Amino acid sequence: MTINPRAVRMLREARTRMRDAAAAEHSMAASDRDAAAQRLSAEHDSLAATLDDASAQLANARTVHDLGQVAAIVVSHRDAITVASKTHADASTVADQTAGRLRERARQLKTAERLVDMSDRMRADRDAKLDQRLTDDIGGRRR
Repeated sequence: MTINPRAVRMLREARTRMRDAAAAEHSMAASDRDAAAQRLSAEHDSLAATLDDASAQLANARTVHDLGQVAAIVVSHRDAITVASKTHADASTVADQTAGRLRERARQLKTAERLVDMSDRMRADRDAKLDQRLTDDIGGRRR
């Protein structure tokens, strides 16, 4: 069976572009995941700072309303951490999915490259046989 070299090279080029697109998609997803992780860390740091300040605010509280304000601030920071955690989890899931697609595209590209190599080897073998036949014909005429 002969493999059309032009078609195989076009397949390889298409698979290369698809792999590059998957790599770009994964790069974006990974940067989104990293940004979400940084936001989560910042929210944790903000909560820690708020809790450090809360002790002074609680000591200076004169009314129940003052106590409620401190509690509301702490709850709002915890809610922000919950949102940041969910965003990070979602971004991690997307990054894992894009990594899987990138691996699949890379595997498909390797397969296309093997087809190109096989096509080149078949062509080289065919050319070598033709050269040998020509050499045999030329050598046979001289006798």
